[in-house]
Amino acid sequence: MKVSVVIPVHNGERYLAEAIESILSQTFRDFELLIVDDGSTDGSRAVMERYARQDARIRILCQANRGVSAAGNRGLAEARGEWVARLDADDLFLPEKLERQLAFVRRYPDVRIAGTLGHFINGAGRFIGLVSTDGPFTRAQFEAMTARGEPVFFVHSSTLMHRETVLAVGGYREQFVQAEDVDLWLRMAERGHLLLKMPEPLLLYRLHGASLTMSRNAEQKLQHRWVMACAAARRKGREEPSLAGFLGSERRRPWPVRLHALRQESGERFYQKAALYYAGGNYPALAACLCLAAFLNPGHVLPRLYARKVAPAVERRLPGTVHARIAVTGEKGVCRHATGA
Repeated sequence: MKVSVVIPVHNGERYLAEAIESILSQTFRDFELLIVDDGSTDGSRAVMERYARQDARIRILCQANRGVSAAGNRGLAEARGEWVARLDADDLFLPEKLERQLAFVRRYPDVRIAGTLGHFINGAGRFIGLVSTDGPFTRAQFEAMTARGEPVFFVHSSTLMHRETVLAVGGYREQFVQAEDVDLWLRMAERGHLLLKMPEPLLLYRLHGASLTMSRNAEQKLQHRWVMACAAARRKGREEPSLAGFLGSERRRPWPVRLHALRQESGERFYQKAALYYAGGNYPALAACLCLAAFLNPGHVLPRLYARKVAPAVERRLPGTVHARIAVTGEKGVCRHATGA
């Protein structure tokens, strides 16, 4: 069961070597690595070529700068593996990622996308905390989410995707510049394909200054809302709104609704910035960002603070809890979660 790993790269020189090394260090060895150079103007190409000379499993695909969706589609089209693993150029696979994901999809052959949990790291590679622990981990959870019209959210770099299935639904749609992954997963779920998350961290997901600007966050949230509007239109049998049509409807929203959305999005971003300051040991900035985040979006921040800091501390002191069993026995319980039991 061969795997193709696809890394789209546009000016990713700073972290690219680390990303490649994390793939070459996999315990599963039967893979090819496709690095799609999306018109880089920095030293990314030299990094790719250096590794390609050393390992015949690495192929470099070059194109003019057309965006991450087009680069992802190029990788899918050129891939030779039955399964495709996606990795952003600033993230890292843990060594057993491919091996454990392949064991998962062999055991549960209906799964068409298998994601994982992950650890946040900062630019220097310091651990920050767990990426969101939301599911679905079981078929029952997945079916409940799709019945409610809720999207499945994966960290893109965590996913192992069945190539033919992804191509059959049309791959990435390039108009969704920063939400092409959510759009793909929604369309796959609508066609009845099973998408599950493995409840163990197998990815290091990097947060750094370039990925956390407010303007980038606002654009990404806008793209996500457009994707969700398109999905809602499909469910009602209507034509999907164009970007211009969607932006018109956004402008017609009452200003209290727009202000509320802005507060929520800003709170989420300040919460992520707080994580970076925590990893860097800048505790005054951490405190300021946490206070702002909790003020702007308490519904997002307070449950996460409780789940990450308070609940684990309490459960570690209570015998018989999940956290206590893992701490004592090392029990992880990965594949059993996919049965719906």
